[in-house]
Amino acid sequence: MGRVVIGVDLGGTNLRAAILSPTGDILERRKEDTHAAEGWSSVVARLIDNIKRQRDIAARKGLEVCAVGVGAPGVIQGDKGIVVKSPNFPDWNNLPLKDHLEKALDIPVYLENDANAAALGEQWRGAGQGIQSMILLTLGTGVGGGIILDSKVWHGADGMAGEIGHMTLIPNGRPCTCGNTGCLEMYASARGIVQSYREALGKPADSLKQITSEQVYEAARTGNEIAVRVMNDMGRMLGIGIAGLINIFNMERVVIGGGVKDAWALFIDATREEVMKRAFEIPARRAEILPSLLGDDAGVVGAASVALGFQKEAC
Repeated sequence: MGRVVIGVDLGGTNLRAAILSPTGDILERRKEDTHAAEGWSSVVARLIDNIKRQRDIAARKGLEVCAVGVGAPGVIQGDKGIVVKSPNFPDWNNLPLKDHLEKALDIPVYLENDANAAALGEQWRGAGQGIQSMILLTLGTGVGGGIILDSKVWHGADGMAGEIGHMTLIPNGRPCTCGNTGCLEMYASARGIVQSYREALGKPADSLKQITSEQVYEAARTGNEIAVRVMNDMGRMLGIGIAGLINIFNMERVVIGGGVKDAWALFIDATREEVMKRAFEIPARRAEILPSLLGDDAGVVGAASVALGFQKEAC
């Protein structure tokens, strides 16, 4: 019987799970709503059911699941299998997720922060293949990040390294949900793009509640001057942030993922120009800035790689 792993990307909106071979090929995938507002017990029960269904599918194909990797948002104590705090799950405080899953599934389970898992996924099978030092930036509703140094995730002293979206760009800038002001997230995320568009139009927030970042992208593609300027400004702010990261880490590659990546052509020139203006020349020229190759699969692929890293002999 062949051995496989299950990789899980647990988000506040979507729960993605996939069966993967030991070489990272996705054999089966499933996506469903997380329903985070229902509370931790409901979400964990749904997660367990999802994994059991994947295990049944694997069994019907003559495959045995040897381990499960889970990428979850928030502060993760991977060695203890605990979700300390998660912005997407308000009632997840010191939740022993590993224990809950292993008792229900009788399979080894390993946890990692979701952005770190996505970074590992891109390094293993995506835009970071063959790269030992890289940073993944996920530009979605917010801005997440995962840092790979010498082929290992850099977790930091408290497991909170990689909160790139909350580096300060403008000291007295826009208020951020983290409590700070002027964070990168407030300018380079989908939410930040919509706010920039509203401000450029001189409209109050309530008047543009239905505007989406995708509509701003489309307006820019059709030549709308305000939308074009907004996307250039977004690219500049992203470039300022990346230039700082390059000066600190001297990494080989920066990979950009998340929904905002769909507007790549609208911001990347401004981003690269800003990087070359602000970062030291040699590391700036070395650091490639590339779009994600795995897209929504990065999290499940990376979570699977975490499980395989602990279960090399069993899998």
